[in-house]
Amino acid sequence: MERTSDGKPVFRVAFGPVHISGWPAILLAPLVVPIILLMVFAERLFGLKTSKDRTTGEVEVYLRDFLDGTGAAWDWDDFTSIKITDPELDAIREEAAWVELPLTDGGRATLSDLLEQVRAM
Repeated sequence: MERTSDGKPVFRVAFGPVHISGWPAILLAPLVVPIILLMVFAERLFGLKTSKDRTTGEVEVYLRDFLDGTGAAWDWDDFTSIKITDPELDAIREEAAWVELPLTDGGRATLSDLLEQVRAM
């Protein structure tokens, strides 16, 4: 926790580009916390999905296109940043997301191995 020069804690609340600190943040927190809890509760109650239903074919296309350099500008970002409902495919997505960019020979080998795993499914 950040402290002031006299040792007192600094409280901050951020809403995008707006940062509130000090007493206003302390006074605002009791309003913000219940709103966040209600949003989480609504998400779970109404089953709002936080993952994408992708097939093995779709995952294969993402990997192949990235390796070949034929994917669209944001395809790789979409693939690596959106959780996949199928746990096996999501594990492959997570491993692919850890490959260092720009792509090295080791990263290319890792993605090729992942592509073979998807094809074997």
